[in-house]
Amino acid sequence: MQHNQNLEERFSDDHEENLRIENDILKLKLHASYGSDVKMGGSEGLPPEIENMFLKNVFAFEEAMQNEELMKIYEHLGKPVFKASEEIDEENISVELARILSLLEEHGIQLDVLGTYEDRTIYKFVTEELFEHEVLMSPKLPGFTLHFIYEEFHPNHTYDIENRVQEFFTDWFERKFDEYSFELANSMLIADGQVMKKEELLQKLQLVFESYTAFTDKEYSIRDIKFQINDEDSTGMGYAEGDVKYYATLEDGKQILIGGPFKFYMSYDNNWWQIFYFVFPGFEW
Repeated sequence: MQHNQNLEERFSDDHEENLRIENDILKLKLHASYGSDVKMGGSEGLPPEIENMFLKNVFAFEEAMQNEELMKIYEHLGKPVFKASEEIDEENISVELARILSLLEEHGIQLDVLGTYEDRTIYKFVTEELFEHEVLMSPKLPGFTLHFIYEEFHPNHTYDIENRVQEFFTDWFERKFDEYSFELANSMLIADGQVMKKEELLQKLQLVFESYTAFTDKEYSIRDIKFQINDEDSTGMGYAEGDVKYYATLEDGKQILIGGPFKFYMSYDNNWWQIFYFVFPGFEW
């Protein structure tokens, strides 16, 4: 508080202007003390009060991290007593999992599980793998939570491929494919080994969408998902297929039924599945 008062006396009677000056000083101190590696993206454009809180939290975080050492999560939790997965019966496994997850949250750690798994699977992961994971455990700061995702340790390729399909359907039915449609690869492999850039595909999709005013009564189902992963370089190939039907509304209000089988061909690289070719009712290459 004294620091802010000094700024007010030194620089201006305008409280908001003082905050802007203090924010600039904090940014300079951050870069001087911790170098260009400090990430402050997203603070620009914030109200001075919010940016001030953000910068102070970053500063506190960086200071705390300077003297940190690697520590197992189990040690950070105070080495709690827990039973091995094999020692817990089916009636109590859910209770024990809830207790362990609650303990993690009390210490500023959250485990996100995207797919659906048995409670025993997640309990076994937490107590046998996550507990042994070493991280820099800084003192708990307001608003800071350390997040882990189960699938980053144990990829669920079926779940990820299904998500890419759902993302495609969402973008198709909302008629809004753009450069941020990351379900699509940057290079599409089409007939005869030719390659089409993502920008070209987006243009073709836009031409399709301009022929209609809306897509309604949408239905689709995924019949099958297959994939193969190369363990040596963590790359892979896969596909998803099923059926879809929907009504496309023309400018004169007339509706036409479009439907049939679909198939998405995907590649896996850098921990991400992307569609590089597809067969889809209503679209022609």
